[in-house]
Amino acid sequence: MTHTRHIPAILAALLLTLVTSTAFAVPEVPDSAYGEGAVDGNDPRVETRLLIDASQVKAGDTVRVGVLYTLDPDWHIYWRNSGDAGLSTDTDLASDSATVGELQWPAPHVFVDKAGEVYTFGYSEQVLFFADANVSQDASGEFTVSAEVDYLACKVECIPGNSKLERSIPVADETTPAPDEVRALFERAQKNLTETADELGIAVATALSQEPIRPGDEFRAAIALDYCPERAEDCEPYTVAYDIRKYAFIPDTTAQAKLEVVGVRAHPSAEHGQILELAGKAGSNEPKDGERLSGVIHLERDGEKVELLVDEPLPRGPKGAEVEEIDSPLLGAVTGAESADKAEAKPSKPGPSKPGPAEPIAWWKALLLAFFGGMILNLMPCVFPVLAIKVSSFTQLVHESKKSILSHGMAYTGGVVGSLLALALVVVGLRAAGTQVGWGFQFQEPLFIAALCAILVLFALNLFGVFEVSVAPNELAEKTHQASGLRRSAAEGVLAVILATPCSAPFLGTAVGFALASSAWTIIAIFVMLGLGLAAPFVVLTLTPGAAKLLPKPGAWMSVLKEVLGFALIGTVVWLFWILGQMAGADGIVQLIIFLSVLALWAWFFGKIQYRFEGVRKWGFTLLAALVVAATGWYVLDFDRQKAASAQSAPADGIQWREWTEEAVQEELADGNVVFVDFTADWCITCKVNERTIIDTPEVKGAIADNEVVTIKADWTNPDERIRQKLAEHGKGGVPMYLVYHPEHPNDPQVLPEVLTVELLVEALSK
Repeated sequence: MTHTRHIPAILAALLLTLVTSTAFAVPEVPDSAYGEGAVDGNDPRVETRLLIDASQVKAGDTVRVGVLYTLDPDWHIYWRNSGDAGLSTDTDLASDSATVGELQWPAPHVFVDKAGEVYTFGYSEQVLFFADANVSQDASGEFTVSAEVDYLACKVECIPGNSKLERSIPVADETTPAPDEVRALFERAQKNLTETADELGIAVATALSQEPIRPGDEFRAAIALDYCPERAEDCEPYTVAYDIRKYAFIPDTTAQAKLEVVGVRAHPSAEHGQILELAGKAGSNEPKDGERLSGVIHLERDGEKVELLVDEPLPRGPKGAEVEEIDSPLLGAVTGAESADKAEAKPSKPGPSKPGPAEPIAWWKALLLAFFGGMILNLMPCVFPVLAIKVSSFTQLVHESKKSILSHGMAYTGGVVGSLLALALVVVGLRAAGTQVGWGFQFQEPLFIAALCAILVLFALNLFGVFEVSVAPNELAEKTHQASGLRRSAAEGVLAVILATPCSAPFLGTAVGFALASSAWTIIAIFVMLGLGLAAPFVVLTLTPGAAKLLPKPGAWMSVLKEVLGFALIGTVVWLFWILGQMAGADGIVQLIIFLSVLALWAWFFGKIQYRFEGVRKWGFTLLAALVVAATGWYVLDFDRQKAASAQSAPADGIQWREWTEEAVQEELADGNVVFVDFTADWCITCKVNERTIIDTPEVKGAIADNEVVTIKADWTNPDERIRQKLAEHGKGGVPMYLVYHPEHPNDPQVLPEVLTVELLVEALSK
C-alpha cells in the first residue's frame, strides 16, 4: 500500500511524456526537404523540414505547405518583429504549379536576457510557418514546392542559418491527407495563430493621448477589451495572460513606435473587461502611410489560451504638425508605478529604455545654428587645404575690378550651396527609399573615398603645373579667361563641401540632427543655410573695402605657393588612404594607389598634348586615355570591406576601450560604474583631433583611472544603423558625440559639446 499512492503521479508523468513527445515529433521527409543550420562547432542548432499536409493532391485543390523549425533546448528564432535585438525569420515558399498564399505566423513568445534588459519576440523548441497553396487546375504529374529559409538562432551567442528545401507529391484524381503526425503539426500551428476580436466575440477599443502622433513624440495609449459585449449571463470572460507585463501587448512591425505596457487594470465601464495602458514613443523617421497600432495579446480562459490580434489605425502626422490633446476615460491616470498590478513589478537594473529626445528647437534657431556652424567649419582642419587655395586665389582677384571679384565670390558660393543642396536631395531621396543617414555618411563608402582621392590628385597635379585648366594661348580672350576662372571658383566651392563633411563643429551637430529628423523642405533649408555660412567668410573678404592693401601683390611667389598648396592636397589624400585602410585593409590601399597612378599618368599625358594638338586628334587621344583610366578603375576598385585592427585595443599605458552596444552601457551602469561613450569615426577629423589633443592626455587618463570610468567606443567608420539611431536620439546628425552616464541617472546621460576641452571632460568624468 505504501507504494500505490505514487501510481497516479507515475501515470501523470508518463502521460506528460507521451504528450510532449507527440507535440514535438519530427516527421520523416525526403533529403531534399531537410536542412540544418546555425552550426555551433559541428552541432547544428536548428533543423528545417518542408512539409505538405497531403500525400497526393488533386488539381485545383488547396493544401497547406510549411517549414517546420526544430531547435535545440534554450535556443530560439525570431518573429517578424524581433524586438530589441535579433533578426526576423525569413521563410519564402514558392511553387510553379500553385498560387501560394500569405505566410501564417504563429503568435510569438517573449524572451528576456539574463540581465533582464533585452526583450525579444520569437519561438523556441518547435514552430511551423505555413501557407495555403492553391494547386493549378491544369497541374499534372507532380506538385512541387520549394522554400528558402534565412534565420538567426540565439541562445547567448547568435548564429545565422539558411537552407534551400524542395519536395514533390503526385497530382492524382483525389487529394489524400498526409500522415497523422504531419496533420497534427499543421493543426497545432493553426491553433497558435492569432484571432481577431470578432472571431473571439470581444469588443476592442483604443484611445490615444494625442492626435496625430508626430516623429519623436511621447504619448500614451490604451487598449480596452470588453470580453462580454453582448452582456450574456453565460459569458465566460478571458483575462490577459503574461509573464512580463511590459510586453503583455507584443507590438507588430506596422508602426514606427516603441510601445510598452505600463499597466493592466479593470475596464471602467464593462463588467468583464480589462484595459492595457501603454507608453509610446514615435521614431524620428517621417511616418509612413497606413501605420497601425497592431500587435498580439495572450488571453486565457479556464486553462484555454488564445491569441488576440489587435489592429487599429494609428493617426500619424509630420514633425511640426498641430496636435490635439485627447482626454479619454480609457486612458485613466495609471502609470507604471501606480498600476493595479504594481505588486508584480520587480526592481531591476537600469534597463535599455531610451532617454527622451533632446529638447526640440525652433526651426529659425536651427537655421541660425546651421549658418554659424557653416562659418565655424572654415576653422576646422579638414577645410584648411581648400581655404588656403581660396586665399591664394583672392590674392589674384583683389587687384581686378569689383565686379569680377563679386562674380568669383558668387561662383564660389554657388559651388558650396549647390553641392550642399545636392547632398540634401540625396539625403531626402534615401529617406524616401527607407534608408536613414547621418552627416558624413558618404565617407562610409570606400568608392566615394576613392573618387575623392581622384579629385584631390587632379587638383594637386593642376597646382603642380602638370596640366592647365584653361584654353589654348592663342584663344585666350578676357571673357573666356573670366569664365574659366568662375568655373574654378565654383569647383573650389564643391571641393570645400566634400572635404567639410567629415568634420563637425559647434552648432553644426545640433542643426544637422534637427534637419535629419524633420521634413524634406527643412532638410533642404538647413543644408542651404549651412552652405551660406561656409561660403560667407570668403564672400565677406571679397566685399571688404581695402582688402587688397592687406595682401601682397601678385608675383613669382604665387607659383611657389600653388605648388606648396598642391602638397597640402596630397596630405589630404594620405589621410584618406588611412581611412580606406580601416575599411578595406592594405589591399584596398594598394588597389587605390594603382588607380591613382594610372589617373596621374592620364593627367600627365593630357598636359603634354594640351597645346600640341587641336580638334578631333586632341580629344581622341584624351578620350582613349580616359577609357584606359575608367577600365583600370572598374577592374581594381573592387574593395573587400573589412574591419582593420579593432579600435578596442590599446597600448598598456593607453585607454582601454570597450566596443559599444546599448547592453554594454547598461551592464556597466548596473555594476555602479560611470561610463564615457565616444561616438567616433576614422574619417571624422574633429573626432581625431579631440582624441589626440583632449581624450588621450594625462589629465583625462588620470580622471578615468581615479573615478574608475569605463570607456566605450561607438565606431561609425562603417555604416551602423544602431549608432545612427543613437545619434538621432540625442538630436545629432553625425559624429562626434560624447556621452557621460552616471549610475544615479542611467537614462539621462550628459551630452558634451563636439569640440572638447580637457577641463570640461575631466569635470564631467569627476562628477
